[in-house]
Amino acid sequence: MMPVGTTLSRWTMSYFGAALSYLLLAECLLAAGVWTPSLDVAEPGALAIVHAVTLGWLLLLMIGSLLQFAPVLTGSDRPASRFDLIIFAGMVAGPALLMLGFHLISLGSFAAGPVMIAASTTISVSIAAASLSLSALLWRGRHVHAASLIVLVGIGCLLITTAFGALFALTISGQVEAPEIVAYGMDAVAFHASFGLGGWMTFAAIGVSYKLLPMFLLSNDMRRAQLIRRSSTLAVLLLSTAAISAAFAPGFARAAFLSAAVLFALIVAAYLFEICGTYRARRRPALELNTLGSLPAFAMLGLSVSLLALSLFLHAETRIVSAIVYLFVFGWLTGFGLAQLLKIVPFLTWIEAFGPLLGRRPTPKLGELVNGRRAGVWLGLFYLSVVGAAITLCLGSDVGFRMFAVVQTASTFALIVELVLARTLANVPPRIKSAPFHKPALFVAANHRGNANGSIP
Repeated sequence: MMPVGTTLSRWTMSYFGAALSYLLLAECLLAAGVWTPSLDVAEPGALAIVHAVTLGWLLLLMIGSLLQFAPVLTGSDRPASRFDLIIFAGMVAGPALLMLGFHLISLGSFAAGPVMIAASTTISVSIAAASLSLSALLWRGRHVHAASLIVLVGIGCLLITTAFGALFALTISGQVEAPEIVAYGMDAVAFHASFGLGGWMTFAAIGVSYKLLPMFLLSNDMRRAQLIRRSSTLAVLLLSTAAISAAFAPGFARAAFLSAAVLFALIVAAYLFEICGTYRARRRPALELNTLGSLPAFAMLGLSVSLLALSLFLHAETRIVSAIVYLFVFGWLTGFGLAQLLKIVPFLTWIEAFGPLLGRRPTPKLGELVNGRRAGVWLGLFYLSVVGAAITLCLGSDVGFRMFAVVQTASTFALIVELVLARTLANVPPRIKSAPFHKPALFVAANHRGNANGSIP
C-alpha cells in the first residue's frame, strides 16, 4: 500500500491533533450560540468561527495529510527540515491570533489592528514555507502520478487565498486606507472564499483521493487526472480573471465568475462520475468504514455545488447561500476528512507500532485498532446533524440550528475519542503489546523511519 522505504511524516499526527482541536472549538462556539442564523455572517464572532474551521481545521488537516501522502503520490521522500517545527507552530498560532483579533474588533479595542497584522504575517509566512516545500516535491514527482499537478493547482489557490487574507488584514487594521482598495476588499470576499474552499481544499482533496481511494478500495487507478487538472487550471484562470477585472469591469467580472462556477460544477460532476466507477470496480467486497463513510460526503459535494451554481444565477438570499456553504464545508470537506481520518490514523499507527515486528510475531489486523461499528454510528450522527443544521439555517431558525449544532459537536467529540483510542491502541489486547513493542506517541511519529513495507493484514 505504501512504497518500500517510505518514511512516516514526523509531524502529521501533530497537524491532525491541532486540526481536530480547532474543529471542536468552532463547533462548541456554534453550539454556544456565538453565531446563529439571525446574526450577520460578517459579525466578528462569525468570522472567528469561519477562520477556526477554514484555517484551524481544514488547512491543518490538509497540510498534515500532504506531508504524509505527497511522498506516496510522487514516490520520493520530502527531506526533513529544521524549520518543520517552526512552520507547525506558526500554522497553529496563526488562526488563534486571528480569532483573538476578531474578538478585539468586537470589543472596539485599539489592539485589534496590531493583532490582525501579527496573525496575517504568521499565517502567510507559515503557509508560504509549507507550500514551497510541498510544491518542490510535487513538481519533481509530477511524472509519477498525474494527480500531483492537481494538488499543485490547489496549492496555487492557497497562496492566492492567503494574499486576499493579507489584504483584508491590512484593510481592517487601518494600514491601508485608500478608498479604492478598501472598496475592492469589500467586494473580494467571494473570491477569497472561492479560491480557498473550491480551489485549495477541493482540488487538493481530489488530487490526493486519486491515489488513496483506489488504494483503499483495491480498485483500478482513476484515469481522468489529466482532464481534471486541465479543467481545474482553466477554472482557476477564469476565477483569477474575475478577481482582477472586478476592480474596473464589474459586469465582465461577474460573467467570468459565473463561468468559473459552472466549470467547477462540471469538474465535480466528472470527478463524482469517476468515483462511482472506482467504487463499482473495487476488488474489496465489503466497504471499509472510511470508504463507506465518504459516500455521504460525495453526495453533499454534488448537491452543494449544484445548488451553489444555481443560487448564483438566481441571486438567492444570504441565508440560502449560507446553508449551501455550510453543507459544502461540513458535509463535504469535514465529513470526507473525518471519514478518511478513521482509516489514516489507524493505518499510520499500525505501521509505526507493528511494522517493525511484522514476520517476527503475531500482529493485529488494521481493523482491530478502531471500533468500526461505534465510529460508524458517530459518523452517521454527524452527517444527520449537518443536514439538519443546514435546513434550519435555510429556515432561519436559531433554536433549531443550535440544537443540531450541539448534536454535531457531540458526534465530533465522540469521533475524536475513537481516533485517540485507535492511536493509543486501546482496542488492541495487552498480550500483543508486550516487549519489544514500542507504543507510539500521541502527537508525533517517533518511529518515523517507518519500515513501511505495506504488508498490512
